[in-house]
Amino acid sequence: MSEEFTAITTQEQLDGIIKERLKRDRETQAKRFDGWVSPEDHRKAVDAANKALSDYKKAHEDDEKMIADLTAKNKEYETASLKSRIAHEVGLSYEWISRISGEDEESIRSDAESLKELVGAQSAPPLPLKDPEPPADTKHTQFRTLLNNLNLKGD
Repeated sequence: MSEEFTAITTQEQLDGIIKERLKRDRETQAKRFDGWVSPEDHRKAVDAANKALSDYKKAHEDDEKMIADLTAKNKEYETASLKSRIAHEVGLSYEWISRISGEDEESIRSDAESLKELVGAQSAPPLPLKDPEPPADTKHTQFRTLLNNLNLKGD
């Protein structure tokens, strides 16, 4: 290990020595960080992951909105079904179902019962005994009228 010292007299000699030391230092650092990810590669991977995440969120944003809309519609249908069932149990006619308010079964039932007290029992209007509208076929109408008149005169 005893090398003799040689003085550096030219710029080329100094450049050669510095290049050799830089080469050894790079090799040492390469061995030290072998298997690690470089900061540039890491940045590229993070950017790619962020882009994939934003694409995923954008693609599924409509799905979340659709799920919220369908959940709201389902709740409306369940509430309407509950109101119809309770109105039928209480004895309200179909026309009064839209007047019932409430969000849960207890509040809907109490509102239906109070509405029943205010409205009272309503039955359907009586059906007409005879069709008030004349039939469109006039030939048969004339014969029917003649037949009715004959039956009435024969009594």
